[in-house]
Amino acid sequence: MAFGKRAGTHHAQAASLDVTSGTIWRQLLLLCVPIFLSSFFQQAHALVNTFILGQFGGKLALGGVQATASLFELAVGFSVGLGAGCAVISGQFFGSRDDERLSRAVHTAMTLAVALGLAISVAGVAFIPQILALMGTPAELMAEAVPYSRFYAAAMVFSLVLNMGSALLRSVGDTRTPALIIASGCFINAALDVVFVAVLGLEAAGCGMATAITLAVNAALMTGRLMRARGAWRLDLRRMGIDGRICKSMLACGLPLGIQSSLYSISNIILQSTVNTFGTDAVTGWGLSARLDAFIWMVTEALGVSMTTFAAQNFGARNYERMRRGYHTSLVITVAVIGSMSALLVVFVEPLSRLFIDDPAVTGYTTLMIHFIAPFYAFYSIVDNTSGAIRGSGESLRPMLLTILGTVVFRVIWLLAVVPAHHAIETMLMVYPVTWILTAALFVAYHHWGHWLRHAEDRATRLSGGVV
Repeated sequence: MAFGKRAGTHHAQAASLDVTSGTIWRQLLLLCVPIFLSSFFQQAHALVNTFILGQFGGKLALGGVQATASLFELAVGFSVGLGAGCAVISGQFFGSRDDERLSRAVHTAMTLAVALGLAISVAGVAFIPQILALMGTPAELMAEAVPYSRFYAAAMVFSLVLNMGSALLRSVGDTRTPALIIASGCFINAALDVVFVAVLGLEAAGCGMATAITLAVNAALMTGRLMRARGAWRLDLRRMGIDGRICKSMLACGLPLGIQSSLYSISNIILQSTVNTFGTDAVTGWGLSARLDAFIWMVTEALGVSMTTFAAQNFGARNYERMRRGYHTSLVITVAVIGSMSALLVVFVEPLSRLFIDDPAVTGYTTLMIHFIAPFYAFYSIVDNTSGAIRGSGESLRPMLLTILGTVVFRVIWLLAVVPAHHAIETMLMVYPVTWILTAALFVAYHHWGHWLRHAEDRATRLSGGVV
């Protein structure tokens, strides 16, 4: 194996973060805080859309956008999962200081993002009306949902480039740049929302236009940042292409994550279809509850991604004991924080919901949903942290199977068998605590008693051509 020399400029050192040594909790926070801010501004983007549509577009425009949320989670979820898999491989190369293969990994990953993004954009624009109809979207929402979805679908190629670039930068410890780019996008989106929705009165279509333009600008900024990087992860458009061995390894790690995210999103589409049966107010309340608890998921996701980056770099450096200590540290932090945030949301959900739309029926549904499931958020935070620790080693197939079993298979069975027999929104909401507790137990058991580290070592040996 040929090892390249790590770039030693001040800029490169400042842009990246090597977490193979140093104080664990401090390094986890250094990784986590910018990731949290990225998620914060992503959710702020969604909240701005929700607020402006609620104030200037009305209930139907807001409901039309909310009815499409699970659909785009499917596409974005697959791309984020694939990006996470690619980032694990690049993070391992960074940890082992193999700069030559790190460079090839970056170009392979970005090529995959462009190709996949174009395919999703074309398919989405062509088939959006049929897909929304299959989801059982209420007829009164279709006039708003279709144009919004077409604009969003057209911009999916930009979304994939943005997400892949963010994942690659995070894999080398640069979590600040994605945060800054996404923050700028939030302000751009807010300004465009005001123009298209509040001033021009384009309602959901205007919201879609604002989102598409924002994603295009952010993708351009991310690409430019990668092209200016002073390290082995610098992007050269002339070197775009696929490295066969690295691509195979990335797909082996990324496809299970992408498939898992897709199947989870499909279960969310089935869930959305179930919510649709309770009427327009329930649909709007469901979407609003997702906006309010998004801040909790930001923390969970940030610590999960941080744990994956931490584990990937230390696995590349063969610091297995440090991986274990990092996992336990992250778990303590996330459970404490998520538990506190969940309690605050339960207390303040009603006045918060009124900030977005002053409709008693919608507020009632939102409050009921949050009160029912918020006490169990901590269990899912355990899933995110444990799966992140395992996936950082490159082992993603078995975590995918555990997640599918716990949060997809049982959820679908519940929604298709139990809820129709007892058609009440409380029955539908019961699926969350049950599946989260089950999945958390499965992951903790696998982390402690499974042979995931041995499988990962064998895979790393094959990728390196037999040299470790």
